[in-house]
Amino acid sequence: MSDSSKNITKELLKMQPDSLLEFFEIDFSHLQEDFSLLEKRYKISFGTNSDPVYRFTSNINNSNPIYWQGKPYQPLPVEVTGLEAPSDGRLPRPTLRISNPSGILSSIVAANYDFHGCKVTRRRTFAKFLDSANFAPNGTSYKDVDGNTKSSDRNESSTGLNPFGGKEDYEAHLPDEVYYIHRKVVENRDSLEFEMTSILEVHDALFPGRNMLADHCGFRYRQPDSCGYTGCPVENHKNRRFAEYGIYKFTDKGEWDTNNSYVLGDFVTYVSKKEPLVPAYFVCVKDHSLPSPFPAISEEYWSLDSCGKTLDSCLKRFGDKATNSSGQSLRFGGFPSTENMKNG
Repeated sequence: MSDSSKNITKELLKMQPDSLLEFFEIDFSHLQEDFSLLEKRYKISFGTNSDPVYRFTSNINNSNPIYWQGKPYQPLPVEVTGLEAPSDGRLPRPTLRISNPSGILSSIVAANYDFHGCKVTRRRTFAKFLDSANFAPNGTSYKDVDGNTKSSDRNESSTGLNPFGGKEDYEAHLPDEVYYIHRKVVENRDSLEFEMTSILEVHDALFPGRNMLADHCGFRYRQPDSCGYTGCPVENHKNRRFAEYGIYKFTDKGEWDTNNSYVLGDFVTYVSKKEPLVPAYFVCVKDHSLPSPFPAISEEYWSLDSCGKTLDSCLKRFGDKATNSSGQSLRFGGFPSTENMKNG
């Protein structure tokens, strides 16, 4: 464990820990980067063209920004609610509320798609770990309204400690929390309110590269590098077991040939001319002589071996503790653990 980790852990375990400060960043890098209007008109700095990130904190340092990890955070009332995770498995959708004095932020919101999709980072640390730039050097003094010279209560001590009894430590902080603005909820002259979501709920984002469905397998049936099933046919596209056709023994006849005759229980393969070239398996459900009809359009004689794409269908083929042809455990392409998760 690093010294910084020890410092933050030690502070968390105290009966009376130091003040915990919150800092917020809104990243506009995917939107336009010219936000100089507020700087020029209202003398409020939220970022530059080279760093399109607005940094806020609800804490104050007189009228000066508070520096954390070398970045200035402007004093502006900010509040986040709804960070708790619901017990029903849904992901939290926190609400971000930012002060909008005299509506000066409304023009920025209107010009930038209501901040939709902007990344919001919540950072937290204790006051004693703030940057040294927030404090005056030891011995700094000032004059009060009566002209008397006084020592500042924001001076560092002779040993280099800040007024909170600590030293600058960029790594001493709680884990960052990242959200994305989903929609604007409230806008008036006093405040702006946004609903935020996690990365898993960002529109058009797929993780891991496909939809996460609880009881639906996204693998192509019998594809070697995904499904991996190579056994005998089990059921047809109507979820009817072949035993219902009186078939209890299967015979592999290889690739279908119209010049062959087939009997009940024979199964053949047919490879489409289109990608991916995964063979389709057809089971003979009625004896017939040559010429054999094309399996894909002859349900009287052939039935397509198919998978229902559910976990139950997978278990019918592999069994509860079975392995596939490569000796690997059951490969179901769905996400059963997400069954209790709901949208909204």
